[in-house]
Amino acid sequence: MAPQTDTFDIAIAGGGPAGSVAAVLLARAGFRVVLATLPPRAPRFEGMSGRVAAILARHRLPLAGISPAAQRHVSWGAFQGGQNSEHPADRSAFDSGLLEAARAEGVSVVLAAVSSVRPEAREIRLADGQCLSAGLLFEARGRRAPRQSSDSSRAEQVGPDTISVAGIVPAQTGYMETPWLEARPEGWIWSVPVNRDRLWLQAVGTAASLGQSGGKDAVAALWGAVAGAPPLPPRPVVHAVAPRLTAPDLDPRCPRLGDAAVALDPLSGHGMFWAVSSALMAVPVARALLAGKADLAREFYRNRVAETFWRQARVGRDFYREAGFRSTFWQQRAAWPDDAPAHNTDIRPHTGTRVVVQNGRLARREVLITSDAPGGAAFVGGQEIVPLLRRLNGRPLPDPARFHAEFIPEAPPQAAQAIHRWLAAQGFTGGAALPLDTNNRETFQWHHDQAV
Repeated sequence: MAPQTDTFDIAIAGGGPAGSVAAVLLARAGFRVVLATLPPRAPRFEGMSGRVAAILARHRLPLAGISPAAQRHVSWGAFQGGQNSEHPADRSAFDSGLLEAARAEGVSVVLAAVSSVRPEAREIRLADGQCLSAGLLFEARGRRAPRQSSDSSRAEQVGPDTISVAGIVPAQTGYMETPWLEARPEGWIWSVPVNRDRLWLQAVGTAASLGQSGGKDAVAALWGAVAGAPPLPPRPVVHAVAPRLTAPDLDPRCPRLGDAAVALDPLSGHGMFWAVSSALMAVPVARALLAGKADLAREFYRNRVAETFWRQARVGRDFYREAGFRSTFWQQRAAWPDDAPAHNTDIRPHTGTRVVVQNGRLARREVLITSDAPGGAAFVGGQEIVPLLRRLNGRPLPDPARFHAEFIPEAPPQAAQAIHRWLAAQGFTGGAALPLDTNNRETFQWHHDQAV
């Protein structure tokens, strides 16, 4: 087949949630977009938080394959019983729905395997010989995307080797009729009913248990060691799922989205949120890069990506420690990536200058940094926080009615109340000086007026 010569503004490699959502939003923003991906194939299920479902609905994105929220039961050391809820998601139906939404927005969807992404040539080469050219590329092939070279060691940026084996099995006695997460001596399992007589079951264990062959017998051995009695699925879905910081720095010719930038431990339950939230940054990043503002895009990207990786890695470490098992699987994960706290509770409120999203574009703004908002908060309820605090000028926070009347009379009452509650939660009830910290070099995730 002859190479495709059409030139697009943006070409995206990969049509999972990150790539498809980005394609929809970029097309709505007026860009000519092409997306290359293979169609969804085998059944696959995972959990989706209510927060992600709300984001998708807010952006008028389809929820095909998403079941109503069900309480998740957890058996994890001291954690026993109902813990939060999640929407069981049929990824095949969900991903297909997003691709259809992209087509409906005018995206050219090419159903073909991607053989290579070539930022230097600004093109995506497909296995069938086509070549998709664009002024800007996005890499969204998930864990299949090549890891960016880095001076940091692998041990710092990639977690212990981990394998997930999953598939549909007959319903099993003792398994919940709702999503179920359980820690076991050699790994952990997650299950969700598919219908009355079938179950999607995922067993996660150490890659070392596969041995040197890595064949079907080794997969069956890992499954048996973690899942126990349920039979190995007829067509098991096997993936390496170690968390990794795949691309800590922005390539201005080819930004990365979702797992192609940061692949999270599936235990976090944060993977779908990260895929969708990273796609939401595609439009402002693309606008900055195509306008020659690569410095803003680089800073914004690195802060979002690096902060997501380290925060989720440390939260996961703490959760592994709670399981209480002493096997190698658990001890390795309870020690990685370091001993730094997942949440710094000793941050005194101060300001700094950060790159945020404002009105769909990247901009450098002052943010308030606190223990509750270590990444910095620029806006609450549509109001810039730092100018508002400067108007307070260190005085105690007045009662809600006076605060609304004197400081933000232009805001709707409900928004003013929400801002007042947020400031009170940050400790401004007794008044506080507001030091300006322009030398803070920590890595943060910036909140913004379109925060997800």
